[in-house]
Amino acid sequence: MVTKTINLLNRLTLVILSIILITIIYSKYIQKSSVVKLGKYGILIVVSNSMEPTIQEGELIMIKENSQYEIGDIVTYLDSYDMLITHRIHQIDEYSFLAKGDNNVIVDPNTSMNKIEGKVIYHSQFWGHFIQHYFKFVILFYCTVLVIFYVKQKLKKEKKHEK
Repeated sequence: MVTKTINLLNRLTLVILSIILITIIYSKYIQKSSVVKLGKYGILIVVSNSMEPTIQEGELIMIKENSQYEIGDIVTYLDSYDMLITHRIHQIDEYSFLAKGDNNVIVDPNTSMNKIEGKVIYHSQFWGHFIQHYFKFVILFYCTVLVIFYVKQKLKKEKKHEK
């Protein structure tokens, strides 16, 4: 029973890691995208305090591509230097918008609507902190455990074949 569960976990992990790797390669190298997305959704970590108090520096944000955006929406977009910016839309017309960070005094330059990567639909300080500080260790631990179980399984099979 334990062996079947471990085999299932190994296969599931391989499938999940493969999907993540294919998504990253497709987004970064084929689409040349600044944001790695799975479908219309992307996940980023905020690196400035420009949206405080609404969104804190270091928070994880989830964005979703939409066909339309409205005044008041918090969006992530590419500025003229192709840097990702997450600010609130303050003015909008058919082809462009003006945005400003909640913690900023100055409004950002006029930006084309096609530069928007998505609207912020979720943000979390806990998950941002977890990913930045602990996620690598969790993955490393999980992979180590899988390797140990895999090696144990191989050794058991070799012992069975020797008998």
